[in-house]
Amino acid sequence: MENETYLRKLALPLLGKWSVFILLTLEKEEMYFAQIERTLGSISRKVLTQSLNDLIEINILYKRGKASTGHKTYYGLTPLGKRLLPLIHQIKEWIRENKDELEN
Repeated sequence: MENETYLRKLALPLLGKWSVFILLTLEKEEMYFAQIERTLGSISRKVLTQSLNDLIEINILYKRGKASTGHKTYYGLTPLGKRLLPLIHQIKEWIRENKDELEN
């Protein structure tokens, strides 16, 4: 049971409402905070900040630069994050293939 709790702790940032969308947003290039925020649209700054920090904590994203006036902080996928993308694309394909059953 202790092992399950540890795995759950590692998995939680990946299962957040916005996590997959953040990863897909950063798939092709790193972006600064405001770019991610604009791309995602309806996410609050607080939730975006927490989601980014959670994904950084488990080594899925990296952060480059310091947040201060006049300086942009960039976010991107780590090698581990890039290795996660094929799984996300498989899940997207599965959803497409089964959308009729999922909608019922």
